[in-house]
Amino acid sequence: MIRTKVVNDSTDLIPLMRAFDTSVKQEVFKEIQSDWRPLSEIKEKYGTSGQKALELFDQMKLVETKWTTSENGVDGKPQKTYRSYYSAFNINISCPVNEISEIFTIASLSNDEFANLEQEIYDFVGSNGRFGNSVAEQFKLSTLALKSIVKRSNKLKYQGLKLIQI
Repeated sequence: MIRTKVVNDSTDLIPLMRAFDTSVKQEVFKEIQSDWRPLSEIKEKYGTSGQKALELFDQMKLVETKWTTSENGVDGKPQKTYRSYYSAFNINISCPVNEISEIFTIASLSNDEFANLEQEIYDFVGSNGRFGNSVAEQFKLSTLALKSIVKRSNKLKYQGLKLIQI
């Protein structure tokens, strides 16, 4: 069955770019496109990088998961298996050049630069959360840049108009 992920929002490019930014992530995705693959098999072949790739795919809802029976598990225990949910992407985006340049700037930040910025925003937001506009003003970011940061982040998410910690 062919399932296509439709991307209409320009900021949705960021997680998609993150999903395939290393050869390990690309190889793991190829593996799970053909059939269900258990976590142990991916871990054995690709190590912890493979496991982290699967976790990222799961978080981004690019894979479906199911549990094996005890007999098919590891050491008599069930284990999670993964399969690609999508076999194609349909990207239909039209946006001004300045918007796409902001998005690519956030997507191309080094991991260290991004982690520092993410942590500053995380600390500012606090456990109660803050409205996105006030966060953008505080860090002198456009709302699009902030939305792009949140799309890339594993620590932050929008809940309505409010930015909260995960």
